Amino acid sequence: MAALVYLDNSNLWIEGKRLSAVFRGTSPDISIAIETRDFDNTFRLDFGKVLDIADNKPIKVAKFYGSRPPESDSVWNMAKKVGFETVIAGRNYSNKEKGVDTQLLVDMLTDSIEADSGHDIFILIAGGADYIPVIRKIKSRNFRVQVLFWNHASIELKKETNFISLDGYFNDIRVK
Repeated sequence: MAALVYLDNSNLWIEGKRLSAVFRGTSPDISIAIETRDFDNTFRLDFGKVLDIADNKPIKVAKFYGSRPPESDSVWNMAKKVGFETVIAGRNYSNKEKGVDTQLLVDMLTDSIEADSGHDIFILIAGGADYIPVIRKIKSRNFRVQVLFWNHASIELKKETNFISLDGYFNDIRVK
C-alpha cells in the first residue's frame, strides 16, 4: 500500500491564517474570522510535518499546488525540500489564482488510473466541496480517500471521506 498526497497550498495556508487569528485571540471563533476576513499574516506552515500527519508510507506521489509565488518566496523551496513535487499555476489579470484546483483534480483522477485499486490511499490536504465529485469517482474504483484539513472544512467533504482535523496539530505544524 502506498499514499498519493495532494496539497492545495493556498487553501491550507489561507484557512490556517484564519484559524491562527482565532488562536491568537483577534477573532472569537472561525466563523467570525471568515466573516470579518481576519487573518494572522505571521502564520507559516511546516509542510514536512503536515506530510507526516498523513502517516501513510511509502508515499508514491506528493504534489504541492499553488499559483506562481513572488521571487522572494521560500515556501516552494521548503515544499520541495520535504519531498513535494510542486505544481505551479498562473494568475489572471486580476492577480487571482487560476487552474490550481482543476489541475489537482485532473492529477488525482489521472493517478487513480495507474494506482493500485484497493491498496493505495489518496490523501487530499484541502477543504472545499469542489473536490467531492472526483473523490466519489476515486472511491467508486475501490480506493480509500482521506482528507486532512482544518476543522472548518466543508461538511460534505468530511462526510464523504476519512477526515482528520489539523486543528489539534496546529502548534505542531506551524513554524514558530
